[in-house]
Amino acid sequence: MTSFNQSVLSEIEITSGLVPDVHGPAETTAGLNLQSRLVMAPHGDDASIVTNTGLIPPSEEAGKRSDALHDENDQPLSDIDDPLANDDGRVATEDEVRDLLHVVDRIPTRLWVAILAGILERFVWYGATTPLQNYLQNAPGGGVPGALGLGQAAATNIMNALTIGSYITPVPAAVIADSWLGRYKTMLYAAIIESIGATILFATSFPVAIDGGVALGGVITASVLLAVGSGAFKTTVVPFIADQYDQTDFRIHTRKTGEKVVSSRELTITYIYNVFFWAVNITGFFADSTPLLEKYVGFWLAYLIPCCCMWVALIPILLGRNHFVRTSPSSNIMPDVMAALRHGIAGGFRMDAAKPDAQLQQHGRQVSWSDSFIEDIKRSLLTCRVLLLFPIHWLCYNQTFNNLISQAGQMVTYGIPNDMMKIAGAISGIIIAPVIQKGLYPFLTRKGVSFSPVARMTVGFFILTLSMVHTTMVQKFIYQAGPCYDAPLTCPAAHDRTVPNQISVFLQIPIYVGGALAEVFCLTTGTEYAYNHAPESMKTLVQAIWLAMAGIGSLLAVAFTPLTEDPHLVTMYAILSGLLGGATILLWVLFRHVDDKVEGES
Repeated sequence: MTSFNQSVLSEIEITSGLVPDVHGPAETTAGLNLQSRLVMAPHGDDASIVTNTGLIPPSEEAGKRSDALHDENDQPLSDIDDPLANDDGRVATEDEVRDLLHVVDRIPTRLWVAILAGILERFVWYGATTPLQNYLQNAPGGGVPGALGLGQAAATNIMNALTIGSYITPVPAAVIADSWLGRYKTMLYAAIIESIGATILFATSFPVAIDGGVALGGVITASVLLAVGSGAFKTTVVPFIADQYDQTDFRIHTRKTGEKVVSSRELTITYIYNVFFWAVNITGFFADSTPLLEKYVGFWLAYLIPCCCMWVALIPILLGRNHFVRTSPSSNIMPDVMAALRHGIAGGFRMDAAKPDAQLQQHGRQVSWSDSFIEDIKRSLLTCRVLLLFPIHWLCYNQTFNNLISQAGQMVTYGIPNDMMKIAGAISGIIIAPVIQKGLYPFLTRKGVSFSPVARMTVGFFILTLSMVHTTMVQKFIYQAGPCYDAPLTCPAAHDRTVPNQISVFLQIPIYVGGALAEVFCLTTGTEYAYNHAPESMKTLVQAIWLAMAGIGSLLAVAFTPLTEDPHLVTMYAILSGLLGGATILLWVLFRHVDDKVEGES
């Protein structure tokens, strides 16, 4: 790779608008006046190269093509046989990188196989966890499906513990992957652990097992295995997918129309994650349908399907083992990271104080790391600092997995399982994401409006705040409706928990639509921010820290346990709304200039 290509790639990794998925933006912020464009699916004559001409004004595009035609017509005859003009796939020159259209490269088959494994695992997680709140909270025989009858507070605590485990596990899993097993083996072993957990959950959910008293032990054991397996899998599969595209140079490609374009790694990674998270959204739609089986057949069938899918997910992982790009684990960097942080803190909270020259001059100490290692830590700390407010976001967002399911059970559901209302979020995401991807972001780009990652995350915080305010209002409406008012399903008029308060469950739909919008603007952007702004040697670790923010959010939720019972739920939702509103303001006030600083440093 030329030194120019290396510098451009470095600049793109630092200054881009992150690795957007289908929920994220199509814009990029590359240097050298690169005008990059991307959509979610190929179009035009060449299906292997993807662009979005809608992201550049038609007049500009026409001018560029007119100039290209003019140059072609003026080309001397002696230049026609120039090998640079016909060598498709060669490394682009500096001028070509600056002037030609940047497009998505061809995607290797092994990468699609890795994506398939990731999609199947996400189906298992959503399919297994969606019915759990009802399974834990409600007793058998009522109007709402149930098995163990532990009550809402206990069920919510168990669900929070499951979430905490699945988002804390990525931190040690990242260390294991980067320093010992490698990403492939870590992903494989994690899938096996998750498969065993799904099997135990299925086997102990039969009516005979529930009546025999083994269901509680089974669900606790399964939850531990699911948390460990899923946590380790998701922290490795995201960078592992990107590993499968190993092209790093800008390369020339010629379209069927004769137009020369430049393939871009940054845009290709963007496109890959667009496809992956779009497919995850569709997977979530089908996984959220498992409550139909829970309600009309039984929990055992609802858990059989994710159990089978998890074992099936092992097939593409094993079949691709000789074809995947498998990066070798490096030495464990954590001892050096911790030592450098300690020296930086001792030096007045300045990481430059931990650099080798500073340590030698001030303390006569030889250290094992280089200046570039300290710069990598500084980049990682800057990235993680922006993510520190996300536990509040996750605290509110995760209500969809427990308390909002219970809230739906207090309302008139018209035969729809109460834990199936989550499907409104998946449907909203499937519809909203392309509208924002192909409508809003290109419009803002054409108008020259900057919509930086921090701005997108702030919008996500604000929208979820509005959703929590609406949740508070819905709970208030439930308490104002009969027959049981602020004691839903527990008064004599409920006829053994079969008659809910007379208010429609469809009032919840705006909550899930808001959650889908928040995911588009905020959660996926956070994932991309953690990946794209982390140094290469610490990508898995920073990604794990980002996932750990969700675990911290679930840990905070435990503090709200006393309020997760009637008639205190309005108070709880009001407090959550206030906390998230405050976090929204802080995110913008503290970090709105971070993107400018990163771009300036690049």
